[in-house]
Amino acid sequence: MNVANQLTVGRIVLALVVVWSLLNPGLGWHEIALSFFLLAILTDAADGYLARHLRRESPFGKVADPIADKLLVLGTLIALAKHRTLHIPLWGVVLILMREFLVAGLRILASAQQGRIIAAQTWGKQAMAIQSVCVLAILLILIIAESARSAPTWLQALPYALTLVAASSAWYSGYLYFRESRHWLEKSWE
Repeated sequence: MNVANQLTVGRIVLALVVVWSLLNPGLGWHEIALSFFLLAILTDAADGYLARHLRRESPFGKVADPIADKLLVLGTLIALAKHRTLHIPLWGVVLILMREFLVAGLRILASAQQGRIIAAQTWGKQAMAIQSVCVLAILLILIIAESARSAPTWLQALPYALTLVAASSAWYSGYLYFRESRHWLEKSWE
């Protein structure tokens, strides 16, 4: 297994640690979650860089990297939704999850029809970056709110807005995937 793929597998493990830490009560656990989330984001950047620049892209990486990304972002967002004080709209999380299933299905269909694995596209990576920043900000808000006696109202409202930004970026990139794939998607309906 090459280094890029090892980092991807490591990110899956880190995602589990982040989620587990967030499910435990207390500021210390949430600071651990933040630390491991940051580390996971760094591994995402590193594995992509290594795979492209060392020309070590693999079928495993093309499949596992987006799965690791989704486990990290969605797992963290779902665990954060448990904290009612954050006011994360569950419907926003469900919208992101639905988009991920639709795009995964599209990639599977493309693989079956074209006989090759479709790697994540630029706009999918950009949406992932936006979602990661949004989730990171929500994690920081949780820690700030737990550290302070009372958080300002605007800060308490921010996770709701950040979830909407994450969902919007997910659906926009999903739209772009479907628009680009329309020609062979229509062929599969015959």
